Amino acid sequence: MTDLETIDVPPDVARVSEGLRDTGYEFNTAIADIIDNSIAAGSTLVDVRVGIDYMGNIAISIGDNGCGMDRDGLINAMKYGSKRRDDPASLGKFGLGLKTASTAFCKRLSLISRADGSSDPIRATWDLDFMGQSNSWGLEIASPEIHEIDLLNEVADGKSGTLVLWEKVDRLLPDYKKSDGQPLKRATKRLLNSLKNHISMVYQRFLDPTDDRTRTLEIELNGESVPSWDPFCLIETQLPVLEQDVPVQLPSGIKTSFLVRAYILPRKEEFSSDENRVAAKVSNERQGVYVYRENRLIHGPDWLGMYKQEPHFSLLRVELSFNHQLDDAFQVDIKKSRILLNEHLYEWLRDKLLAAPRREAESRYRKGAAATAKGAAVLLHSNSGNAIHQKSAVMKTAKVTAVNADNDEVTVQNNSGETVAKLRIITSEIPGEMHISTASTLDNGVLWEAALINGNSGVLLNTGHPYYPKAYLPNKENSVVIQALDFLLWSLAQAEFNNVNDENRDAFEEFRIEVSRNLKKLVADLPDPINEGD
Repeated sequence: MTDLETIDVPPDVARVSEGLRDTGYEFNTAIADIIDNSIAAGSTLVDVRVGIDYMGNIAISIGDNGCGMDRDGLINAMKYGSKRRDDPASLGKFGLGLKTASTAFCKRLSLISRADGSSDPIRATWDLDFMGQSNSWGLEIASPEIHEIDLLNEVADGKSGTLVLWEKVDRLLPDYKKSDGQPLKRATKRLLNSLKNHISMVYQRFLDPTDDRTRTLEIELNGESVPSWDPFCLIETQLPVLEQDVPVQLPSGIKTSFLVRAYILPRKEEFSSDENRVAAKVSNERQGVYVYRENRLIHGPDWLGMYKQEPHFSLLRVELSFNHQLDDAFQVDIKKSRILLNEHLYEWLRDKLLAAPRREAESRYRKGAAATAKGAAVLLHSNSGNAIHQKSAVMKTAKVTAVNADNDEVTVQNNSGETVAKLRIITSEIPGEMHISTASTLDNGVLWEAALINGNSGVLLNTGHPYYPKAYLPNKENSVVIQALDFLLWSLAQAEFNNVNDENRDAFEEFRIEVSRNLKKLVADLPDPINEGD
């Protein structure tokens, strides 16, 4: 039998403490992880401050008026892998967030806490420089400085509470060294705006006093209260287009469930007020699934890898809410910033549950895009029509004569002789609409078709085809581009006029269908035009 020997092999303190800085935290996620601890401590107020001194050094504090900690509690909180909380639903889950989130951006982390109003506050500090030099897990315990006590008292008012302090911040805005420079001020403003938006979205249910799903919390950022942001815009949507409580039986035998709701936001022109429209932040980046654990947003918005983010789904937002019992089932990560779905659940959500809401959202979007394009098209093509009319005498065009306007019948005299055809006969009073007109839809979804417009051979453009809003509308102020697009499609219609006969009529139609389908696929990833006022 081989002798068995067990020896302690302590890790290198400097290597491990530095390595734990690289767990992939983003700044917003790191601050949220610390706010989670404040919520777990029963706080009603969390005060976040980001300051820069005259030397350009950054200091960050997160204070709360929660239950606070005594010496033993403070040491446990600073321990990597602290003891589990009594409440399994706590937002603080792994006992690592405070340390890893903080040291991802700073090299000195202090925790100042007071258990109650009758006790003195205590400070515990991890200093990575000291730890590396001494090669020890030496946690500094001391009385806090006066300014640290003042910071704690501003949020805790002499009662129980906790203050997290980041110093030696070396991984936040590292490219801005000049403390009084405008670039640093602009970068700091962007940082604070991003953090404010993140907090308002992640803790929306806590920040909204009218939301009864959880208790109300106030979060301040540099002295200003952070408002809640409702991604589902319930003031406008009110009811979901889909709501399903999905039962789950865990391997332990416990029965629980998770909730899926799908909301389709109004089109921009359908909001009841400009204020609500702006607040809804309708955009390509805001579509997708919003994942909530214990009423705290932990992931999204995105489609969890199920679909690409495409403009025609920009009105669809989906809520997926679950409690702590499903942490293992959803494989919640250490940063509480993502989940993983098993293959069965992934396919069921993708192919079954979300299929109908996606179809409805796309339908509403396309109707809105077509209406917007149709409205913008009223005078968009007049210059092109005038230019074509001026040159029509020197171009080879078929002679088209209306026979029966009620049945859209015309006679066409062209290279093949004379033929009777059915095409749209349009009478318009719009100035310049002589050779180019628009419609909100065309048969088979084609982009264009030949038409007789005020007695002239012309082309009818489909504003409901995605090519129109994505190619025409972004260039509506550029008359040269508009005319170039118009001339091309008008020339394609004229080629059909000049050569159509009874034998090749179907071939021309198939040509328009095939080209239009390919264009639809090609423009799918092009950006949507920005509406005026957005």
